Amino acid sequence: MIRVAAPPVLLDGDRKVAARLGHVTSFSQKIYSVSSVNVTLERQTSASMTTRINLTTTDVKQTRVALKVFDSVVEADGITVVLSFNIRSQEEFGEYQFVVANKVMPAARRVIEIVPEGISLFTSIC
Repeated sequence: MIRVAAPPVLLDGDRKVAARLGHVTSFSQKIYSVSSVNVTLERQTSASMTTRINLTTTDVKQTRVALKVFDSVVEADGITVVLSFNIRSQEEFGEYQFVVANKVMPAARRVIEIVPEGISLFTSIC
């Protein structure tokens, strides 16, 4: 099998994740990457400052993923990671970029909005 260096691919779209202040929250993400990845949740709070939420990888499972390549769908080996985080203050709720990077650039990004538990998760992210 030939492996070509490529940036990571996130296979789940933008979404909302419900969290409870002071409690551990988990979500899963399917990723395709030929090399190990680094994942972060971050948001730009000013022109010179980025806020990050610490993520803990609680589980990694090998999985088959479907990649769109031009007009075809190609099955490939990927991973599903389960990530956990803790919201420590009310100010940490909001919209973040879920960033997945490997040795190849550019990093893959998706919007993850962290909302207080009890907020409807079915409304779209604007």
